[in-house]
Amino acid sequence: MKVIKITILITALMGSLFAQEKTFHLKSGDTVTGAITSETDSTYIVQTSFGEIMIKKDEVKPEEAFIILKSGDKLRGIIISESDEGVTVKAQFGEVFVSHDKIERIDFKSMGKSRGQFSRPGQTERGRWYYGDERLIDIYFDPTGYVLEENVLYLSGLSWGYGLTDRIQITSKWGGYFYGDLNLRPKFMLFKTGDLKSEKAFSVGGHFHMRGTPNKYELKEVHEYNIDYYVGDTTWHENRNDWVRVGSKLNEDGYYDENPFSGGEIWWEAFAAFTVSNLKQSGQGRINHTIGANITSYPGYDLMPRAYYAVTADARRSLKLLFEVFYDPYWTSMLEFAEEEHISDIDFDFGFIYAYNEKFRIGIHFQRPFVAFYYKF
Repeated sequence: MKVIKITILITALMGSLFAQEKTFHLKSGDTVTGAITSETDSTYIVQTSFGEIMIKKDEVKPEEAFIILKSGDKLRGIIISESDEGVTVKAQFGEVFVSHDKIERIDFKSMGKSRGQFSRPGQTERGRWYYGDERLIDIYFDPTGYVLEENVLYLSGLSWGYGLTDRIQITSKWGGYFYGDLNLRPKFMLFKTGDLKSEKAFSVGGHFHMRGTPNKYELKEVHEYNIDYYVGDTTWHENRNDWVRVGSKLNEDGYYDENPFSGGEIWWEAFAAFTVSNLKQSGQGRINHTIGANITSYPGYDLMPRAYYAVTADARRSLKLLFEVFYDPYWTSMLEFAEEEHISDIDFDFGFIYAYNEKFRIGIHFQRPFVAFYYKF
């Protein structure tokens, strides 16, 4: 009796094992997902959403992959099968199953190089690629949940940065150095969880300045200074509103000195960002969602808040599309500058980042400063 129970238990376990859904990528370009109901030396019988089919093993595309584990180990081999739990790889030392929660990244040999291919505009890239050429640490000026990889140097026209570890980075706006603004922006990734299909990352940090003023504005009444050079008459008009940089001081002529490095006050910012990164159903790239907030503290002002939501999508391995909506009472759009009036505390930004090669990235977006570019070494 015990033998019968054990046999039934083993049969049930084997049945549940075979019932797990797996995805097969065929040489023809087709992709089939279903539960394997039986297997021979040369075929699989697979129960799919459109019925039971037979797949010959020699029709399955032998896909070579480079697997980097969270432990730091690296594995290279042919992917035999895939499931929601992980992948089975035929490596040099034999077959091995690797669960998704242990995998940091998979790169497929079939995806080839993202540049130098001859294809018409809009043509779908060949092969699978789970990650684009660039993982953003910022949506323009707002942070994501990610940090720079360890030992990576970042340099742009406005700032530089360095990945101290795989969880800690430090950046700084180097332009302020010429005016005595020694500033540092440390960022700490508190956690990164999930697997290849969906992962989450959360980071916090701050930006500390020795002098200068924030990139924030307030609407103030200003004097308009007019001189009639023919009669030497000077008149003042106090009927015009204008956007004035936070921290600006009135000079002896009655104008606000808006030099961003004229302020001698110490000030700081603090921020937090949470990113969810999901693999696209096509297996080509990811869609990332980020929510975040920061506060700015400057002497003489209440805390200045900013909150944002951003989504980025891999359109190509080398191209990311970006959209962001944000709340910031101290941000002034180009339209508000032109109209000299407050329109809304909520604004948006959109654009793209293009990885020109392995080191250089360039982008364009709707909000100032409109063009972004940086190097990674």
